[in-house]
Amino acid sequence: MPSKKKDSNWTTWEDMPIEEFRARAEKARALAAEFGERLDSLFPGLVTLTKEQRQTAPRLRDGEHAMLNKVLDVVDMKPALFESLADQDEGMDPNRFETALLRDRIEKHLLFSKLAESLAPIGGELGDSTLYTAVKFREALYAAYRIAKTHAQTDRKVMDVLAPVIDFMRRNVVTAAAAKKSRKPAPAPSAIAVADDA
Repeated sequence: MPSKKKDSNWTTWEDMPIEEFRARAEKARALAAEFGERLDSLFPGLVTLTKEQRQTAPRLRDGEHAMLNKVLDVVDMKPALFESLADQDEGMDPNRFETALLRDRIEKHLLFSKLAESLAPIGGELGDSTLYTAVKFREALYAAYRIAKTHAQTDRKVMDVLAPVIDFMRRNVVTAAAAKKSRKPAPAPSAIAVADDA
């Protein structure tokens, strides 16, 4: 990254001159893209889920990997009991519930989880800094927008500049209202499901 000049009087990104910030942001994007390419080469075929798939994908709890391996221990002890599951493991043998394959998947999931955890702080800091920066301008500008919108009703020049902003804000309100209306509350878990999870 570009080094801070000795004669500069800024100390953090907040008071960094915008030209310097732009240059560093571009360099950071290039580093992120390079890192993404390296990850792809380490793990060819990484998957990208849709938003809906991400929402419905199962989340494993802490310690669940070890417990699922114990279930597979029982499968290995009594394979005949689990023959009906032979076609549910998406394995190579349609006549056998493939515990070795499932153990590999459990371990890969655990290792991916640990890797994602180790990378989360980086994205977290950038994400938090993004949210923090929005706090520094959004509310003041929304107050300015409300004043400008009122003034635009009697000033054609102001309305010409502000019209796309008014349309943008209106669309967001309509979209948010439609999304809120389409959301259904999650059903309460049944007593049977709770007992099965225990």
